Amino acid sequence: MKKLLTIITLALAMQSCCIKIIHPSYVEASFMRNLTSEQKNNVYWTSDSTSLSDLTNDGRIYAINPNQMKELLATKEKAIIYRWLPICKSENCTSLGLTQSYCDEKGIELFVITDSYTEAFTQIESIKNPMFSIDIACFRIELMDYDDDLFYKELLGDKYDKKNYSRFYYFENGEFVRTYQNIIEATKD
Repeated sequence: MKKLLTIITLALAMQSCCIKIIHPSYVEASFMRNLTSEQKNNVYWTSDSTSLSDLTNDGRIYAINPNQMKELLATKEKAIIYRWLPICKSENCTSLGLTQSYCDEKGIELFVITDSYTEAFTQIESIKNPMFSIDIACFRIELMDYDDDLFYKELLGDKYDKKNYSRFYYFENGEFVRTYQNIIEATKD
């Protein structure tokens, strides 16, 4: 009986830790823990009213929500979102400079969404447009339960398919067309 009571108490304690809703400032603090003070000053947490069309690559990383990205994509004839993970070793992960070159050759706007701040600052000058990250505070979820698929599910709506995970998302006039595994396939004629 004592063992059962201990297990139930432990289960309840763990459950209460997992269902808390976190404050956006905690999210910001968690993601920025390993950044230098200069890097922290170069992460900008946008508001819902921030227009991404007005931004330039000024060395900052802009934390955005799916609706902001939808509005930006609607202004572009052809665009690719690169779901970039700086430490990715897969053959499908390409350098930002090479990815930008392929997109430039084909007249496609490249938008990079990074999963990591620290490594991103060393690569940010390789791309034309501002670098983005996902503002997970807009999802009001526990940090340890966060899955970046929530962002892409909201961005793609009915066309989202978790089984079709990719690094590259191709859009025409704001409409999602399809995903690609690598940049060469995505920029083919």
